Amino acid sequence: MNIAAQNPTHDAGQAVPVLLELGPQGVAVLLAVAVLALTWKSKTVRKAEWRAFRWACRATWRLLVALVALAVNLVRQRQALTASKEERRLLARLQPGHWREHAEHRGLDGTLTSRPKLTDAGISVALRLTGKWTVKKLQEQEESVRALLGCRTALRLEIRPGKRGGWAELTLRTRSAVDEADMRWTPKRQGIGLDTHTGKPVVIPVGRLLLAGSSGAGKSVTLRPFLAGLCADEKSAVVMVDLKRVEGALWKTRARVARTPDEVAAVAGELQAEMMDRLEALETTGRASWTPTVDRPRLVVVVDEGGEVSAVAKESIAAFESLARMGRAAEIHVVWCTQKPTMSGASAGIPPQIAAQMDVRLCLKVATATEVRTVLGEDATAEGWDAHRLPKPGVLLVRGTGRGPAPVKVWFMDDDTTRNLPPAPVWHGKARDDDRQEQPLLVKETPAPRQDAAARVLRLVQHDGPARQKDIAERAGLPKGTVSKAVARLLAAGQLARLDDGTLAAAE
Repeated sequence: MNIAAQNPTHDAGQAVPVLLELGPQGVAVLLAVAVLALTWKSKTVRKAEWRAFRWACRATWRLLVALVALAVNLVRQRQALTASKEERRLLARLQPGHWREHAEHRGLDGTLTSRPKLTDAGISVALRLTGKWTVKKLQEQEESVRALLGCRTALRLEIRPGKRGGWAELTLRTRSAVDEADMRWTPKRQGIGLDTHTGKPVVIPVGRLLLAGSSGAGKSVTLRPFLAGLCADEKSAVVMVDLKRVEGALWKTRARVARTPDEVAAVAGELQAEMMDRLEALETTGRASWTPTVDRPRLVVVVDEGGEVSAVAKESIAAFESLARMGRAAEIHVVWCTQKPTMSGASAGIPPQIAAQMDVRLCLKVATATEVRTVLGEDATAEGWDAHRLPKPGVLLVRGTGRGPAPVKVWFMDDDTTRNLPPAPVWHGKARDDDRQEQPLLVKETPAPRQDAAARVLRLVQHDGPARQKDIAERAGLPKGTVSKAVARLLAAGQLARLDDGTLAAAE
């Protein structure tokens, strides 16, 4: 009988002396040989493994592409199932075959559609333009495009430049990205509303704003979320001019409200005095802009309605023009609202001097394309800012923030929600000459006030350029006699010069 078979530990016992005889170096060599023997592969085996690896990669990629295509098809099928009857009809007419067959009869030969897509914001399709076609020429043929597709007149149709030359992008706004969104305002909502193309919040920066819209378009509701955010900021304050006495009643516990021509004149004087004080402080300290504080906050002056102010409080217009021109550095911003976007006549909805200063322009539904261009700029309708085709209420276009002509659906903030907002400090200023008016007549004629009036006149001329004495008096908010004396002193001192046309300019 084999002894080794009967005793399994016999070979292991013999292996120990052998390992001891090999020593550490011998054992290391033995292990290296064992590892090499276990991992060594022939060239043929390595090639076979590499071919198998490449095949596995290609199979995985094909499977991934197939899964993506399946997902896209499922999305398209789902959209097709959710498409309205109108959308299905438009999708069929936008197919390349149908377009090619009927384009020539509508004078659109030389154009060809790609495959249309149904998105959350409507139907979108790329149009190839050949021959002499350009995007501008296609825009001029919008009626022919509508006729070919059989679009209803109220359907918003947009023609934009494509992603590369020779292509245009045609969009039919059959739906909106916010159709299913809850548009009720809460303190957690951001901005003034949602972009109807992307569904994202739209935030309006604090600054000089122009807001226009026809009666019932929703101007007051549009501003409510914006003003609510300002009232919640302890370093901001709202001043509202509301001669209609409707919207201002909801804000009386959190904003300074002027409801009559006399109150408008008073608040305009206080605002102008505050602006001049801040500008003097900036000049003294060498700073470029005012830093709002709790005691002297950022002031946002809302004028609603501008046409009414022009009609019955026209003596205050010069003060608001001055605020619009000079108030930004002093953190005093004018928000001008009107339902009559005109810039001429006794009751102009937007005085030209104010319109020229507006940084951001918001336009709700207005009556005509002419009014759109008055509000959004002369090139507005040519570039697709078609506010006269917007639905109402509560849909607007915002220009001046880098946005394109994508409509914004505004948050809905009802009267009760506005009325129940937490109270906020109400700003009150004082007219620049209040202290002197309370003093005896003898003190009024002391040199200090005269020097102060002269300094104000000189500063206005230096800032605004040459002006008539009458205009200087209106902008400075000073009596004509005071301005006349101040101008005489400045002329005698050589600080002002009278030009040939009679205007006053700062001496060089």
